[in-house]
Amino acid sequence: MYMDEAFGAWLRRQRKEKKLTIREVAKRANLTPGYISLLENGKRKPKASTLAPLSQALGIPYGDILQMAGYLDDQMLLFSHRLHTTRIARAMSISDLATPCHLSARTIERWESGIGSLPVRATLERLADALKVSPDYLLGAPDWQSIDLGTLLNQEHVSYNGVPLSEEQRTFVRDFIHRALQLSSPVPKPPEPDK
Repeated sequence: MYMDEAFGAWLRRQRKEKKLTIREVAKRANLTPGYISLLENGKRKPKASTLAPLSQALGIPYGDILQMAGYLDDQMLLFSHRLHTTRIARAMSISDLATPCHLSARTIERWESGIGSLPVRATLERLADALKVSPDYLLGAPDWQSIDLGTLLNQEHVSYNGVPLSEEQRTFVRDFIHRALQLSSPVPKPPEPDK
């Protein structure tokens, strides 16, 4: 069995165990049903950019899907994914990242697409500093990123299990978390969100 066929069979098992249709997975992952079918039938190697949405759509740990797709040992792919997802999580455009790092937007685009070689250490450190992570995290090492839930829930494009949250839902979740934290321990009152 070829790698793509093994991944496809594994992906199909994961989907069926969750009792999801190809269309449901495609919708959750923002992919086409045809693409999911090609993956499951081993006719297409999964693109790195589709693995994170697939892991979320299926509720599978990202590391598991990376390993099954044969990407886990590829440091450039991990760098590419971490660079892209961290930039997006920080609500930064490519230019927002490129400018303080003294890089071209095209260089960032190429790295996020997995093209080229890893940056030299000094450049990696500038990228990590701009993204507020460690250089080792960008290279694939485990690293706990501090995510402020208040800041996250104040962003316009927040989703849960692939479903976008409305402003009303974000406010409810924000208030719920704040109340739960008040009940468990004293916390300072959060700042009012910008409208």
